Amino acid sequence: MHGFTNSEFRLKCRKAGADVVYSEMIASEAIVRRVPKAFEMMVFKEKERPVIIQIFGTSPEVMAQAAKIIEKEFKPDGIDINFGCPVQKAAKQQFGSYQLRDPRGAAAIVRAVAKKIKLPVSVKMRLPSKIEGEIVEFVKLMFKSGAKLISIHARTATQKYGGHADWELLHRVKKHFPDKMILGSGDICSLQDLEDKLGNLDGALIGRAAKRNPEIFSELTEVK
Repeated sequence: MHGFTNSEFRLKCRKAGADVVYSEMIASEAIVRRVPKAFEMMVFKEKERPVIIQIFGTSPEVMAQAAKIIEKEFKPDGIDINFGCPVQKAAKQQFGSYQLRDPRGAAAIVRAVAKKIKLPVSVKMRLPSKIEGEIVEFVKLMFKSGAKLISIHARTATQKYGGHADWELLHRVKKHFPDKMILGSGDICSLQDLEDKLGNLDGALIGRAAKRNPEIFSELTEVK
């Protein structure tokens, strides 16, 4: 979550039981230009591990360069590519969930990053549509391009945070990838929510609920 998931917050989440934590999303252009603020956002403590640094951008070459800088200078446990941010600024600058409109362009970014670094590469995305086949094809392309794990917020970009996250649709998508790691996201606010929604998925991301209460992970780790 941009502007919120700093080192202090991530430590609270890890202490409460979060399995892994992510940095806030960072512009690849700022990393390549070595903007001080971007570098500050990538600093983490060893106690935060495993920690994944999340980046965004529209250029495969710049994204790959940024990932290489991160791998060499910060040595996190993975690099996450953001294709999920639904805010208007992202749409205007054609990054985040806007990139779901261009599967080939998104695949080129994932492929460039995966080829440039040894760290595992993951993708954070939203539903490109409500059509199962279209989602499956996008996810398949991401895995084929080098993603090792994909996290899907079960809303479309146009929904933003309105309505309900469609976890049943995620369950159907997961059936197409029994041997791949797919995490779900959206509307998990309690242990009961997690148990009701997780289904056949490999795990879940917690965002807004953790923002309200980082201690939520102490409850969620009891999931059966």
